[in-house]
Amino acid sequence: MIDYGKRFLIVIILAMCIGLLFVGGKTGHASAAGKEDWLWPAADGIISDRFGTRDGSHKGIDIAAKLNTNIIAADEGVVSKSYYSDSYGNVVFIKHPNGFETIYAHLNKRLVSEGKSVRQGEVIGKMGNTGRSRGVHLHFEVHEQEWTVDKRHALDPLLVMNQSPKQRNISEQESIHVTKQVEDKAVAAVKGTTHTVKKGETLWSIAKRNGTTVEAVKKLNHLQSDFIKSGDSLILSK
Repeated sequence: MIDYGKRFLIVIILAMCIGLLFVGGKTGHASAAGKEDWLWPAADGIISDRFGTRDGSHKGIDIAAKLNTNIIAADEGVVSKSYYSDSYGNVVFIKHPNGFETIYAHLNKRLVSEGKSVRQGEVIGKMGNTGRSRGVHLHFEVHEQEWTVDKRHALDPLLVMNQSPKQRNISEQESIHVTKQVEDKAVAAVKGTTHTVKKGETLWSIAKRNGTTVEAVKKLNHLQSDFIKSGDSLILSK
């Protein structure tokens, strides 16, 4: 009787161990699927807002760069939606072979239509500021299985895709600061109020020629010193 009890206990323990292994494997797959294969959707972008902010309601990450920066498909798939939304603005949804769905929102332009098969790295749109958006950026979401209105399948994109060293090494405070510079320059570029520094020019000579002051130019461009170099782009007015 005792031997039978021991055998039964061993069977129960083995069953529990196998179950834990199965659950652990499934969780690992969900958090790491595609981690080494997916591409960053905006190569030159800086993270300006992270997953889970705004009291947990922000179900993606925001990536800021210049207006009309190319937005690419993180992985191959089929465009499941491509339309204009009051909240997302111009938005593209892509369903991937591994079951994930990615969302690319606030685009200035959409370059793909619903039903189109896209390659990994294919340009699907241009970064913009459409919909419920403040400043030029890409709002990027990753959903396990599919997107739902309540976004219950949303995952932190940084857990399931490659993150470039440029993104990983920058602090949140620095990210916000750099994003502000990028957005200001994008807006100024549209209005035609930027100046590309030429060889031999100084802040003083540029400010004088354009009817402004050194301090005003430094403030607009978030400069801590008077140092500038040939090729720099400066905002002269908003």
